[in-house]
Amino acid sequence: MRRITGLPLVLLAACSSGPPPDFAPDPGLVARIVDIRLQPREAWACPGQTIVVDYEAELDDGSVIPFARSYDEDRPPALHVVFLRRTSAEAEPQGDGDWSTYSDPLLSVTDGFRLQAELAARPGLTASAVVAPDYSCLRHAFRFVGRTGARGRPGFPGPDVLVRLNVLQSPYYERLLVMGIEVGDAPPQYVLQDADAVPPSDWFVVESVGGGGGRGAGGEDGAQGATGTDGCPGGPGGAGGAGGNGGPGGPGGTGGPITVLAPTDEPFLAGLVEGRSPGGLGGSGGAGGDGGPGGAGGEGIERAGRSCPDGQAGADGADGSDGPDGPRGSPGPRPRVITVSEADVFGTRVPFLLQALIDFSRN
Repeated sequence: MRRITGLPLVLLAACSSGPPPDFAPDPGLVARIVDIRLQPREAWACPGQTIVVDYEAELDDGSVIPFARSYDEDRPPALHVVFLRRTSAEAEPQGDGDWSTYSDPLLSVTDGFRLQAELAARPGLTASAVVAPDYSCLRHAFRFVGRTGARGRPGFPGPDVLVRLNVLQSPYYERLLVMGIEVGDAPPQYVLQDADAVPPSDWFVVESVGGGGGRGAGGEDGAQGATGTDGCPGGPGGAGGAGGNGGPGGPGGTGGPITVLAPTDEPFLAGLVEGRSPGGLGGSGGAGGDGGPGGAGGEGIERAGRSCPDGQAGADGADGSDGPDGPRGSPGPRPRVITVSEADVFGTRVPFLLQALIDFSRN
């Protein structure tokens, strides 16, 4: 089945402000409307993208008036999209007449994007259209990372990732690739794609990366040198203490395990998944402590009628060295492939919309 793989960028004229709250159509014009039409500019749309739609009204004499998308207060349009009451279970109507489709691909997998419009002044006058779902815009690379370690401690391992995949049938695709991704105990998320449009291997990339090591502890600052004694001359101040060295960064966490579930009848589907489990980056070393300031010299006191010089200040202590960065974590195990019966591929946590698709495929 052929698809349109993308929506063109449509530049819309911006208006400085929308219609006023009391803006309403002329009742005489409304009485002459015999039909309204809702016309998407594209036949296919991708979940999460925008559907651009035009609207028009047909009058009793056969003439057609478009519903304006912008508003000019000097020349108010006869009809405007705000006169329409628009609804959809798969998209959110926008103020300019367009629709923002919901990003969950399961919402539109069986029914497409159903758009309805009703003339608010005449509720019985309605129009509808269906835009087919296209999945070429959906991402097919996912990266999950373990938690960062505490100060100077190792990073946590990458999370457990389970990928479930099978080829089903929908009203729009003879062969629809459905992939579920489960990370730990989080609810699954799904990626759909035309099975005939993907390469034979390594199309879906999933990574479970070890968490970064914790930053090393900072070195303590050196103590201030002692103050010199007063005298003639004043005594020198003591040297400041050296700053402590920073602690080493924690090692990165180990890459996490990845499991791929494919149907026994089509085990080659597992080859579409490229699993990666790199270790996490080591934590940066802690900063060295600042050297302590030298002590002030003692004050010179007056003796036998003459002034004595103050003592010299002590030398500042040396700064501590930064700690070494932690090593990178070890890579995780190679992805594990398990084949199961087709009924068990998606497990027991099957959303209602996915179950409806499975049922459609079996009929």
